[in-house]
Amino acid sequence: MPHLPTPTVADAYRGPDYAKRDRKGAGGDDLVTAVCRLFPREKAEKLFKTPTANLANNGSAQHPDKRKAGGHGPTLEDEVCFLLNVDPDAELPDDGPHSPAEWWGEFAKAVYRWECIRGTAAPVPIVRGPRGGLKLAPKFAEWLMGLEPGWVTDVPGLTHKEQLGRIGNGVVPQQAYHAFKWLMEHEAFTEEESADG
Repeated sequence: MPHLPTPTVADAYRGPDYAKRDRKGAGGDDLVTAVCRLFPREKAEKLFKTPTANLANNGSAQHPDKRKAGGHGPTLEDEVCFLLNVDPDAELPDDGPHSPAEWWGEFAKAVYRWECIRGTAAPVPIVRGPRGGLKLAPKFAEWLMGLEPGWVTDVPGLTHKEQLGRIGNGVVPQQAYHAFKWLMEHEAFTEEESADG
């Protein structure tokens, strides 16, 4: 069995470099690339952008290609308004914890997986604005961030803009829980190790 390359600090900050071993003097694969070669997997499904607080101040959505042509990355609102096949007046079917797969296009696998984890269907991701244009639905951003339905969107007196501002840049509770759990277990292990040694 071949040995894996020695880990380096840089391994924490980069992905695989499949061309490295073919470059003269490069010395072969780094650890990240070697592991990726040993355990290949299908390309990860397409994920939505993370809701950010500036969604509340961005103005209207633009097609992602137009946003990129202007030198900027697309926002979550750009993606849901232009890349999805869903009507803002659509309703969720009553037959289970999944929204219609045809709504999500290339995001369908990621949405399905999050629906399974959450145990609840994704809400309609867009709403009509006051002038009839499409906008990101705060209920969808809330769902995407792993918040309970209504955690932000049922707070009395918050406007669409204020809801998105509060949801954006928030913490996904499920991730925070696992991070704290890991820290507590790590601290307990470290304390046991100190007591033994």
